[in-house]
Amino acid sequence: MESEVQRITEPARLLRVSSMARSLLDELHELPLDEHARERLRMAHARTVEEIGHAVTPELSDELDRLLPDSSGPLSQAEARIVQSQLVGWLEGVFQGVRAELSLHQMAARHEAAAHQPNLPPRPVPGRDSGPYL
Repeated sequence: MESEVQRITEPARLLRVSSMARSLLDELHELPLDEHARERLRMAHARTVEEIGHAVTPELSDELDRLLPDSSGPLSQAEARIVQSQLVGWLEGVFQGVRAELSLHQMAARHEAAAHQPNLPPRPVPGRDSGPYL
């Protein structure tokens, strides 16, 4: 199975688009949207999914495509918020998977480094008497 880190082909692009999607979701919660604004949001959402699709592997892109709304017309305000929340949640899930995998790699590297270190006695702490107490 492919690792999460390897499944992201353009991390900088993914981070930029993710930041924009999060900002857009924040705006959705603040403003009422008329029909024209909801149509613009649907188009922006489709473009965002397309941009993200270029930054990830085809498998993740296919998964992301399933988040696109079924209708071609303007979304209701509730639908717009749900669709955008799904997108932001999906992105956060991808980033969480990457962070978890990077943590596992770091732990494995530390374990590997520790296995190659000779067993040395602990070093004395500077400023403390390293001898026995009298």
